[in-house]
Amino acid sequence: MNYLIIENALPAELIQTITASIQAGPFESGKLTAQGMAKAAKSNLQLSSTAHAQLLDSIRQALYVHPVVQAFAIPRMIGRTIINRYEVGMEYGMHSDAAYIQDVRTDVSFTLFLDDPATYQGGELVIATTAQTFTFKLPAGSMLLYPSGELHRVAPVTQGVRHAVVGWLQSRIRNAHQRELIAKLSLVPRTLRQDPQYSALATQSEQCVQELIRMWGD
Repeated sequence: MNYLIIENALPAELIQTITASIQAGPFESGKLTAQGMAKAAKSNLQLSSTAHAQLLDSIRQALYVHPVVQAFAIPRMIGRTIINRYEVGMEYGMHSDAAYIQDVRTDVSFTLFLDDPATYQGGELVIATTAQTFTFKLPAGSMLLYPSGELHRVAPVTQGVRHAVVGWLQSRIRNAHQRELIAKLSLVPRTLRQDPQYSALATQSEQCVQELIRMWGD
């Protein structure tokens, strides 16, 4: 499964800073950061990246060092991070993320929901694959990671206001299926280390994980 939900993805202190920044503003048109056909599909606002550059850098750093993000996405770098805002009537139509954003290859996208789902209607993140459609509306503080190449949209907000942190990362492993295999295998040494009698197996399985990263990495 190439999707992952992380609860409480950011420290509480950083969430408080994000909330204060949202209240302070300013916000600008989301079309400023859209590319190609996505520009026409995008109708939202985003917190000024100029006024809140330090905050956005802090979010990138916190997500980059998150152990679950490291295990699942194997990030090389995290590119541009945006705090967006959807008011009533706003939406982001079906689109695919650009392959490169500010010279960072987009392998994994993420959306970190910032509001209690009960405070707004609509605003679901909808991801359409060839097999089925997934819909996400997560609790505040929860983050979804998913392949950047998937078609997705944000449903119209019909009541309240929806905020989220969104961004993209370049993985050291370009292939999504290979990332999934590594993420699953990396659970083995972490589990084995809990029992001293399996320490040798833990070391060997961790060696296999690192060899796969070395083999498939770019």
